[in-house]
Formats: sequence, structure tokens, C-alpha cells
Amino acid sequence: MSDNYKTMGERALMHGPLEALFCCIGDPVIGNPTQIMVEDAFEEIGFAGRYLTCTVATGSVKEAIEGIKALGFAGANVTAPHKVEVIQYLDGLTESARLSGAVNCIYREGDKLIGDNTDGKGFHTSIELIKPVEGMKVLVLGAGGAARAIITELALHKAGSITIANRTLEKAQAIVDTLSKEVSTKLDAIKLEDHFAIDKSWDLVVQATSVGLFAPQEGLDLVWEKGERIAADVVFNPIETQFLKAAQKAGATCVDGLGMLVYQGAIAIEKWSQRKTNFATMKEALERAFSL
Repeated sequence: MSDNYKTMGERALMHGPLEALFCCIGDPVIGNPTQIMVEDAFEEIGFAGRYLTCTVATGSVKEAIEGIKALGFAGANVTAPHKVEVIQYLDGLTESARLSGAVNCIYREGDKLIGDNTDGKGFHTSIELIKPVEGMKVLVLGAGGAARAIITELALHKAGSITIANRTLEKAQAIVDTLSKEVSTKLDAIKLEDHFAIDKSWDLVVQATSVGLFAPQEGLDLVWEKGERIAADVVFNPIETQFLKAAQKAGATCVDGLGMLVYQGAIAIEKWSQRKTNFATMKEALERAFSL
């Protein structure tokens, strides 16, 4: 942290206004690189804010949100396992949060805490840099919180069709049943079997499970047909996953989870600070964090 940034904090302490406070709540949060990324971004844009990483155990989410509100925090990130439970303690939701059924970002509107989901928005931004989502035939592997956020955002941006493949078919079907009432995109659910075949008809294949996170040798049991497509993995560590290695061999254009992580963070920071962020600075901060 630069001397100028320290001086900015010291000046705020002695003369006001106090720095805006933000936090990340989850369990576990050790190893979560968000704080490094956010504080580097605050410094880069000259925003007087501090970001804390807080362990909040299951059963303590209500008290954590009450504390955030009482202490005047300007915003927060929410990570596993609290993205769904936290909803009931907030004052309102954005459309993305309501449809995805999960919150990863909280911001203030006066005295109210509003929940948003920037995971899907960050993912959508990563894909749009390569090809427009509108009209795409999409396959999403997984039906957890990350998958639902991504499916919601792709549907809101008029993907042509989205098929959800999950080992527990009922979980995938539940997403279809809920979202089909809200979006025009065609949705369907199938079972994710062993030796699952990925043919060349898909425009975008998304690995939205946690398989491979911090486990470079792990990967889903997939059989790829060669062909041009986009393959995206939500896993950000390692950056090059088994899924992406196999997809690249099959001719896919690959999108790693780092870009999604940076873009969803940038969306949150811009909402909190009302200032544009620097993607390169945030990406460099994450890369530095992963090498620690």
C-alpha cells in the first residue's frame, strides 16, 4: 500500500469523513483473494475505502448483516455458504439476485441493504468480449449457485437455449422450472452421466462446478468432439484446469475463471464507489495473490 494511500486514511481519521467500510463474509474465507484485489482497486481510483475479510459461521448470518447495517458499512461481498441464506435478511434485491436466488454483493440505498449477484454479470462480460451471447446454444455443467447466476444472466441477455447438466437431475430441473416463468430463453435439464459427451453443436460450454478448485488434477469425466466453440470454467485456481486443457485440445476458445472473478469484482467496486475501475490493476492483484 502506498504512502499516499496511508496518508489518505490518516487524513480521514483525523479530519473526516471516515473511510467507507466494506467486507467479505463467508466460511471459510482464508485464501479468498478478494481483499487484495479490492484494496488495490480502491488505491488505484483514489477511493477512501477499507475492505475486511470476515469469517461468519453458519447460523450467524443474521447477526452479521445486523452488524454491517449498525456499523454503517457501505457494502459487502457474500461468499459460500451464505449466498442464499443472506437474502432473507436484506431489504431488497436486484433482478439478477431475485432470479438467481443468490446474493454475492450488497450495497446501500440510504438505510437499506440491497442484494445483487455480480457473478453472472462478470461471466457474461467475459464471454461478450469474444462473441455476443444473444442466440447462443449453451451447455452448463452444474446446478449450484455459480451455475444459477450464470444461467440467469445468459438468459437475461437472450441466449437462444440453455441446457443444464447435473448429476442430480432434480436440482437442474428446479432451475428450469423457476426461470422458465421469467425469461424467453429455452431451458432444459439433463443428467450429467459418466463419460458425458460434448458434441460440436454447442456454442458455449460452461464448467460451473467447484471440481478442480485448488485441485489441478481433478476434472469432470467428459468426452469432447472436436469443433469450434467457447469453453469457460468458473474455477480460478488453477487458472488452467483439466476442463480447459481438454477443451483446448478439442479446438475450443478457452475462458478461465480469473476474468469472471475480476469483472464481477469490478462491477461491485464501481457500484460502491461510483468510479470506473482498472481491470488490469485488479487482475495483477489477483495474480500476485495466487503466487503468495
